[in-house]
Amino acid sequence: MFGATTNYPFNFANRNGIPMLESNSVEVTDTNVIINIPNRAFRFLNGTGILLFRLNTEITNTSLPILFSSNSFTQPLTNVGGTAATGTDISLPGVYEIYYDKNANLMQLL
Repeated sequence: MFGATTNYPFNFANRNGIPMLESNSVEVTDTNVIINIPNRAFRFLNGTGILLFRLNTEITNTSLPILFSSNSFTQPLTNVGGTAATGTDISLPGVYEIYYDKNANLMQLL
């Protein structure tokens, strides 16, 4: 079915509307939870905007900060106000809304 899943590197949830990313895998280290997303996921996106993120795997250690990883680059996920988002904010598989700003290196959970 067209548009039912995220295609590499991203897909639009609405017809050319909100882009949607999907997790490839989740790694839990001693200090962070690293969510791997497709390489070049942000290449063709606008500089700023809203995206939908589909987490496919439950995050079991809920006290660690969340990092997104793509092309060997990591980007922290923050809450509104700038505090680090942790597994308590995004732990269950599902769809989450995120604001991104490529120029400010910002990914903020809404």
